[in-house]
Amino acid sequence: MILPMKRRWLLWLCAAVFFSVVTVLWIIVIRSYQDYQNIPLHHLIGNRPSSLKSLKENGFPFSFLAIGDTRGSETSEALVELALMNGDPSFIVMLGDIVRKPDIWRHRFFLKEMMEYVKLKGPVFLTPGNHDIHDIDEGSQIKIRERQVTPEVYDGLYGARNFNFIFNDCLFIICDIGKGKPGDLNYLRDTLSQNGKNRKHIFVFRHVPPNWLIFNNKSSPERDELSSLLETYKVTTIFFGNYHGYVRVQRGGVNYVISGGGGGRLKQVHGGEFHHILRITVDADRIREDIISVPKHIELDVRLEETVFILLFPILQGGIWKFYAILVILLAGTGYSILSLLRTFWHNRANSKLSPEQK
Repeated sequence: MILPMKRRWLLWLCAAVFFSVVTVLWIIVIRSYQDYQNIPLHHLIGNRPSSLKSLKENGFPFSFLAIGDTRGSETSEALVELALMNGDPSFIVMLGDIVRKPDIWRHRFFLKEMMEYVKLKGPVFLTPGNHDIHDIDEGSQIKIRERQVTPEVYDGLYGARNFNFIFNDCLFIICDIGKGKPGDLNYLRDTLSQNGKNRKHIFVFRHVPPNWLIFNNKSSPERDELSSLLETYKVTTIFFGNYHGYVRVQRGGVNYVISGGGGGRLKQVHGGEFHHILRITVDADRIREDIISVPKHIELDVRLEETVFILLFPILQGGIWKFYAILVILLAGTGYSILSLLRTFWHNRANSKLSPEQK
C-alpha cells in the first residue's frame, strides 16, 4: 500500500526524531560505560590499608563526614557535594546501605557514581549494611548467583567489614553489621581493650542501632551490654544508620547518633525526619556536630541511569565495540530517516509548484 505524501512526511519525521533521541541517549550510555571501565583499581573507597596510607595527619582540629543509607540516590550526591563545598574533611564514613539490593552491578554503579561526584583527596570508609550483602539482606535476595554480593564478594570489593584505625590519636572502629546475634560485640570489645586506652576520642560506626535507641525505651539487656562496653572505654560517639531519620541521645557520657537520612525514604522517628549528612569537627578537648540538610531530590534521571546500567551492561560487557556497533546502527537509522524526510519534503514542494494539468 502506497501512503499519501503527507502521511509519508509525518512518518519520516517521527522516525528521524526517534532515531535522533535514541542516538543521543545511547551516546550517554557509552560515556557511562567508559566511566565504569575507567574506575581505578586502587581507588580509596573501602576499608583497606591503602586507604589508611592516604590519610594525612595535620593535628587538631580535623573533620570527617558521616552519612547513612544513601541507596545510590541523587539526594545523597547533593548532600556530599554540599558538604565538600564547606571545607575539606579528612575522610568520609558511610553508615551502610550504599545500594538498594546486594547485586554486584548495583555496587559497580555505586563505585562509578562515587568516582564522579566525590571529589575528595582522602578515603571513603564503609560500614556494611543489610542491603549491601546478600546473605544478610533477607528481604531482596538476588537469584542469579554470579550477581550475588556475598560477604566474601563484599570483602573483595571494599576490604574488611571489621576495621579500625588511629588518626590524630583518635580511635575509629567500623563494625560489621550487628543484628543482636551472639558475638556481635566481640570485635568491638577486643578492639577497645587493645587500642582504646588513653585516646583523645573514640568513634564507633555500626549499621543497625539497638531497638531501645529507635523507640526510646528506658532499659533492655541489649542496651545494658552495649552501653556498659561503650561507657567503660569512654567512647565519644557511636554512629548508626539503617533507620531513615536522625536521632541523637547522650547517656553515660556517650553520644548515640542515628544518621540514616542519606537518601532512602524517610521514616518517622522521635528525633527528626529529614535528609542530611553530618560534619564532625574534632578538636583535642571538644567535638562539634554540624547537620547539613537538603530537600529530597527528584531521582528519575539517576534511577533511569541505574536501570540501564544493571540491565544492559551485564549483557554488553566484554568490549566497547558492542556499544559502538549499536551506535553505528542508530546513526545509520538517523541519517536514512533524515534523508528520507528531506526527499519527501522536496518532493512535496516540487509537486506544489505544478499546475493541475502537469499533475
